[in-house]
Amino acid sequence: MKISKYNKILTLENGKKIIFNSMSCALTEANDDFLKVLNKIDLIKYEELEERKKELLDKMLLDNYIIQDYVDEMKLIKYKHFSAKYDKESINVTIAPTLMCNFECPYCFETPQKWIMKEDVIEGILNILSEAIKRGKNIRLVWYGGEPLIAIDVIYKISNRIIQMCDNNDTRISAFLVTNGYLLTDEIIKKLKICRVTGAQITLDGPPDVHNSRRKLKGNNDGTFDVILNNIKRMGDNGITPSIRINIDKTNTNRVEELLDILARNGLKSFPVDFGQISSLTEACASISETCLNTREYAAQTLNYQNILHNHGFDILTTSYYPRTRTNYCIAHSVSSIIIDPRGFMYKCWNDIGNEDKAVGNVVRSEDTIPDEKMYFRNIEHILKSPFNYKECIDCFLLPICMGGCPYNEGMLEETPNCEPWKYNLDDVLKLTYLQKGNISRDTAMRTDYI
Repeated sequence: MKISKYNKILTLENGKKIIFNSMSCALTEANDDFLKVLNKIDLIKYEELEERKKELLDKMLLDNYIIQDYVDEMKLIKYKHFSAKYDKESINVTIAPTLMCNFECPYCFETPQKWIMKEDVIEGILNILSEAIKRGKNIRLVWYGGEPLIAIDVIYKISNRIIQMCDNNDTRISAFLVTNGYLLTDEIIKKLKICRVTGAQITLDGPPDVHNSRRKLKGNNDGTFDVILNNIKRMGDNGITPSIRINIDKTNTNRVEELLDILARNGLKSFPVDFGQISSLTEACASISETCLNTREYAAQTLNYQNILHNHGFDILTTSYYPRTRTNYCIAHSVSSIIIDPRGFMYKCWNDIGNEDKAVGNVVRSEDTIPDEKMYFRNIEHILKSPFNYKECIDCFLLPICMGGCPYNEGMLEETPNCEPWKYNLDDVLKLTYLQKGNISRDTAMRTDYI
């Protein structure tokens, strides 16, 4: 046996040592027995150990603090990365039935288009997915927009057909919704459940005055906060798990605690809370660049948010503040993932949706199918992107939890990796997490985000 190269040992103010492994995301106290194993691993003969020490080694192996001699961790990371990149067992499809929206948020990166998906596009999507389902692929859907609930009938029509095909071919289907939450009604929630939607991302950007100044109805100054808050509760009561998204920039970073206090008072502490760093990624949102936090600034804020979440009784392990392992950074790196807009154009990155110059195909063109070598070629830069192209990534302890960062930003940063906030705050996050939660095993840490 040998020591993992992805261990990080930290010392707390009280002198206690803790250890984190970025391959498993396990976190535990490194007591004297633990440290003795690390220091004498070359001399240890497992079969000669007493039962108590065997149990300690078994736990350390499980959490990846020590590994078998034959394990090459870099090769293992590469294997998982490329296996996921070229996996064809499932197909991940993000569908925007419309790019119209009932909101006008100042940081929106999309250019609104007055299209609702028509029958030829619907049939094109169904034809592509039918072929995938016949080949035994499992289907993971994300409904996106614009505001997708504007086109709930399209969602309902496509879902019913896909569900029927999956059931007939004994393949699995799961679905997730990204929505502003304003249009949710009991009737729509009932339809979403029929469409097998099990979770949804819904945004609240602060307490009512902050949220209402940012998440506005088009042509209407009526506040949206109270409606969305009630709809979050309505969705949770009906068995669909809402993930509450809070988009952060310089204008609302000091108002987060007020929002979390409201969520706690309304019985929403059991739902995931996810914070997003607002960035001026496209020309459509370039006007807000001065209010954006850079990654270092954003990383500094997350420690404060972690404390606030904990103090209000939220489980920080369901938020974005505890690291998780990645095989690829996002769906843009996978050959089996695609985003489809209302006109049938297909993309690899959510940031490109509606920009037809960035499309890799169209579902209504007979020559465009999934998977398809032509599509891979059109998307070759995304597919070939890899953290192993960068020496700084290969040598980095953070590689298993970062994987080089957002590939969209890589192109904007002259082919350099776009490091995650962990680069600036991981040590402090781990210390704080241990004080709040104690030991975290691989089984607890190895969570998977839907998107």
